[in-house]
Amino acid sequence: MAEAHQNEKMLKALLNQEGFRLTSQRQKILDLFKACSEGQHLSAEEIHQQLSYQGETISPSTVYRTIHVMVGLGLLRELELAEGRKYYELNAPFLNQHHHLVCVQCGAVTEFEENMMAQVGASQAEIRGYALLDCQFTIYGVCPNCYRA
Repeated sequence: MAEAHQNEKMLKALLNQEGFRLTSQRQKILDLFKACSEGQHLSAEEIHQQLSYQGETISPSTVYRTIHVMVGLGLLRELELAEGRKYYELNAPFLNQHHHLVCVQCGAVTEFEENMMAQVGASQAEIRGYALLDCQFTIYGVCPNCYRA
């Protein structure tokens, strides 16, 4: 409980620092992601649908704007996993740094941690004078189930 309160204080401070408020819509979207099972990724449409099922009256455009703000602040991570669609997940410090292995046939996504990827990303950013914001590594392949079929 104390950790959740600390995360909320940190979130409010970050939003205030960037000139935003912690609106009820932003809080509800973050709560939705916090309730997701590990490895679950949501599209904007799925976020809107799940909030609607919970009885929330939030427009799709509000969901898109809120996601855009949260990605810009580094609270959410934007992913292109399959079919050119964008998916989202909580970003650090809420989630450990990880990468994705995506099956191009069935769309299955497997997450994995590999510190070497983050080290390479940080090194390459530093060499080229970039300020590293995120390091994503996505591998596309065919999963064992589809390969056997």
